[in-house]
Amino acid sequence: MQIDTELKEKLLELIEQDKPIPATYKNLLFPPEEQSQEIEIIYGCKERKEDILADTMSVPFQVVKQFGKSKEGQWENKLIFGDNLQALKFMLKDPEIKGRVKLIYIDPPFGTGDLYDASGVPAYSAALQGAAFVEFLRKRLILLKELLDYDGSIYVRIDYHFGHYVKAILDEVFDKNNFRNEIVINRFRKRTFESNVFDVGTDSIFFYTKGGSYGLKKITKPRTCSFCGNQIEPEWRGMSSPGIRRPPERKILGKIMLPPKGRHWTFKQERIKSMEAEGKIRINKKVSYTDIEGNRVQGLPEYLQTDTIVVDSNWTDLKGYVFGSKYPTENPEELLERVIDASSEEGGLVLDCFAGSGTTGAVAEKLGRRWIMVDSSKLAIYTMIKRMFNLKEKIGNKGKRLKAKPFVLYNAGLYEDHGYILTVGEQQYKTFALELFQVEPKEFDINGLEMDGVLFNCPVKVFSQKGYLTEEYVGELHDTVCEQLKARMFIIAPASRVYFLQDYIEKDGIRYYVLRIPYSVIDELHKRAFTRPMQPASAGEINQLVEQVGFDFIHPPNVEARYYRRKPKDRLVSEELVIEIVKFEPVQRSKEPIEFKDPKDALSMVLIDKDYNGEYFDMSYYFFKDEIKKEGWKIRTLGDHAGQKVAIIYLDVLGNERVEVKSAKDFKMRKNG
Repeated sequence: MQIDTELKEKLLELIEQDKPIPATYKNLLFPPEEQSQEIEIIYGCKERKEDILADTMSVPFQVVKQFGKSKEGQWENKLIFGDNLQALKFMLKDPEIKGRVKLIYIDPPFGTGDLYDASGVPAYSAALQGAAFVEFLRKRLILLKELLDYDGSIYVRIDYHFGHYVKAILDEVFDKNNFRNEIVINRFRKRTFESNVFDVGTDSIFFYTKGGSYGLKKITKPRTCSFCGNQIEPEWRGMSSPGIRRPPERKILGKIMLPPKGRHWTFKQERIKSMEAEGKIRINKKVSYTDIEGNRVQGLPEYLQTDTIVVDSNWTDLKGYVFGSKYPTENPEELLERVIDASSEEGGLVLDCFAGSGTTGAVAEKLGRRWIMVDSSKLAIYTMIKRMFNLKEKIGNKGKRLKAKPFVLYNAGLYEDHGYILTVGEQQYKTFALELFQVEPKEFDINGLEMDGVLFNCPVKVFSQKGYLTEEYVGELHDTVCEQLKARMFIIAPASRVYFLQDYIEKDGIRYYVLRIPYSVIDELHKRAFTRPMQPASAGEINQLVEQVGFDFIHPPNVEARYYRRKPKDRLVSEELVIEIVKFEPVQRSKEPIEFKDPKDALSMVLIDKDYNGEYFDMSYYFFKDEIKKEGWKIRTLGDHAGQKVAIIYLDVLGNERVEVKSAKDFKMRKNG
């Protein structure tokens, strides 16, 4: 398009005066392509797909705990604690995962800011709203598509607030031609009894595939009444359908018969033969008809309906949410059974990056699929660990006990302290360090000094775990490599091995940046602020949508508590255990630590395993800060059901935890008060 002289002059004037260009100029400067007929949502915070794939930080996985043993080289299911965007980006580097995922199911918080309530249990209050929520989800969908196999499928559950926007985004990311179904499912029902609106009774599940080649197994359910939904017995129906087919005749119960005028027999000859063998075809002598040649025939062929019917896009025969694991917004196992059975085969890889209570992994385990689950909530992680150790073989968690296959818990973006860095093997340390700072591994030398990678076209040296990085070392380094450098170089080193405070040392115009482990990435490196997801301090904050950018290391909070037992006057129990928090203080090693008026306000929750087995934390109770504070910073649990050991996890809002293990003897009897 040619821009006329007057418009050019006006634009140059605005630019020279540093004034904004009016939105009315948009179509003049960037006219829509005449050939493009696609629908696209435009909003201010929308990023280019290429930038999302390139700029999203990739945080390596750190093994926290192995559950069960597997043979060398055998797949291990993965439970990942961390921001799912950064975790998904790292998975793109794994050839066992990228392009190998057969099925994705996600039920993200719906981004409304509403506080949903079911049976008196608050569900969640999403922190992001509007365009920010749409972009939050879009970025994850872009990475999820990259992980899907060519014949893979994705199911996205969403509610009415943003369902229409999410549908348009899914059309954009996966292509509108790969949209397969909008499935309707029950939801929590808010009985408002308002006269000007209908109460909302359903959510949507959008079903897409990566391409045109995909598998979908037909799922059946017991025959039900179309109107009342109750199960009904199969009926005898006339065995003809509208329209004429050739040849028209069929051999039915030993007799050649023509169909009624203007119709055809519903089934092919082979199908009729098999149904006759099953006793599902009869001649109803009470009914007569005129065949296609005008002959009057006494006795209409009928067939007996099947006991089951094929499932369509109406899934309101299933519960919307359940509370089997005592976790808010828990999807029912019957729902995931239908999804997993329809769109994956045994041994296929299933992924859920908003895993919550772990229904996806639990059902995948029961149906013989491999699984990956990701969540940024510690409550969700411990809920899922408990769930995997309490599986029963039948859907709905019924029947005999089922032992879960081996799985591994990983940290992604929030890691064990630097002691871990100092003790792992040299190659493992170097690999972790390079991945942590997203360095391209590349071995080369500068004037005889070996380098380990490249970052922003600059050389990177991974400093030894055992030496000490001093200003003198940087000076010697400069003397060796300076003539080959343009502006900067990066040195990665354990924080405890760095003997100076500044982030970089400048010599002759060349900056030597130090990337400390476990010090968060310096802002100047990536030109963006680094954040951590906050853990909930109340039930209403569960599943809040806050992105983590960058990484940090775990710094257990300082905790002082009194442990005792007593006979309460206000409860109908013989005895209770009491944990009284005397001191709670977060440990922050950051340039800009979060300020708390009262250090105890940094508490997120306390989780308790009342009968700790010494192998894994099997959560019995959890208490949020808001309820603990109301009780005068006391936690009260049933004492007569406690085992010999009680494990307590004190979690701060930054995701750091302090674990205490107490014996039954540590809870001394105390008089009321």
